[in-house]
Amino acid sequence: MKTKRQIDSATATRAKEEEASRMVTVVRDSNDAITIQDFEGRITAWNHGAEQMFGYSEQEALKMSIWQLAPPDKAAEQKGFNHRLFAGEKVTSFETQRLTKDGRRLDVWLTVTKLVDDTGRVIGIASTERDITARKRTEEDLRTLNAELKAAFKELESFSYSVSHDLRAPLRHVQGYVDMLARETEGQLSENGRRYMKTIADASRELGELIDDMLAFSRMSRAEMCEASVNLDKLVQDTLRDLEPATRERNIIWKIPTLPAVQADHAMLKLALANLLGNAVKFTRSRDPAQIEIGSAGMEDGRVILFVRDNGVKFDPQYGHKLFGVFQRLHRTEEFEGTGIGLANVRRIITRHGGRTWAEGALDFGATFYFTLKPSVSTSTLD
Repeated sequence: MKTKRQIDSATATRAKEEEASRMVTVVRDSNDAITIQDFEGRITAWNHGAEQMFGYSEQEALKMSIWQLAPPDKAAEQKGFNHRLFAGEKVTSFETQRLTKDGRRLDVWLTVTKLVDDTGRVIGIASTERDITARKRTEEDLRTLNAELKAAFKELESFSYSVSHDLRAPLRHVQGYVDMLARETEGQLSENGRRYMKTIADASRELGELIDDMLAFSRMSRAEMCEASVNLDKLVQDTLRDLEPATRERNIIWKIPTLPAVQADHAMLKLALANLLGNAVKFTRSRDPAQIEIGSAGMEDGRVILFVRDNGVKFDPQYGHKLFGVFQRLHRTEEFEGTGIGLANVRRIITRHGGRTWAEGALDFGATFYFTLKPSVSTSTLD
C-alpha cells in the first residue's frame, strides 16, 4: 500500500508530465520557428513553424547546424551572439536575417533563451524566430512613399508660391489701368459700362486677396518658427485692434476671460487668431447683438485647449471636416466674402506647433473652433 508521500510524489510527477506535454504541443504547433541547438550550434529540436518558415523538414534540420540558416554576411553575428550568451551576457532579442531552403532571405525577430539542467549548467539555446519580412517591406514602402510625398508636396508648394508671386505683377497692372480708366471716363459711361467697370475692379480685388492668401499659406510651411512664451491676453487685444475697422459699427458682446500663456511663434499665432476672430466677426454680421467668446477648456495630452465661439450663421456639423481645407467654403461668396484659405492657414499653423484643430457647431447656433498649444514653459512672456 502506497504512503501519502508516495501518492503526493506520483501526483506531482503526473502534473509535471502533463505540463511538459502541453508545452510540447504549444511548441510543436506554434507558427513561429522554435528551435533548440547545442554548444556547437547543432540543431537538436525543430518545430512545425520552423518547417513552414525555412522549408526544411525536421529530419533534414536535425542534420544541420544553426549557422547554415544564417546568410554569409550574418554568420559571424550569429556565432558572436551565441558565444556572448554562453559567456553569461544577457542578450535576449535582436533583428537579423535567415536563409530558407530555396535561398530566400527572411527578416526575422530572434528571441533566445539559455537552457539549463537541474544543476544550473547551460546545455543549449532555445530560439524563437518570427518572420517580419512583410512588415519590413511595408515599412520600407511607407518610407519611400513618405519621401516621395514630401518631395511632391515641397514641389507643389514651390510651384504655388512661384505662380502666386508671378501673378501679382500683371494683376497690379490690371488694377492700375482699371483705376485710370474709371477716372478718365467718369461721367461718360452708361450704367452698363459702370457696372462692367465695377465687376472688373471687384474681381481683380478678389483675385489679389486670393493671391495674398495663397502666398501666406505657402509661407506658413516654409517660414522658420521661433517659439517663445506668448501672452495670449495681449495678443488677443492686439488682434482685436487690427479688426476694429470691421467691428466699429457693430453691436458685439465680447467674452474674453484671462487666458493662459502659451509656447508659440508669436507672428504665426497672431495670424491664426486673426483668421479665427475675423471669421467670427464676419459670420455674425446678421446677429444683433453678436456674441463672440475666446477661452480655454482645460488640457489635452499636455496641451492647452483654446477656442473661439460665436453665435453666427448656421454651421452643419456633417460638413465640419471641410472647414479646414484649402478653398473650402460652406457659404456662397455672395453671402460672405473670403478666399477659403483662412482656416486652412489656422490648421497649418497649429499643426506646425504640434497641436490639433477641430470645429463643433449646430444649425442656427454658430460654431466653436478649437485648437491646442503647448503651455508656456517660462513665466516671462513675449508681448
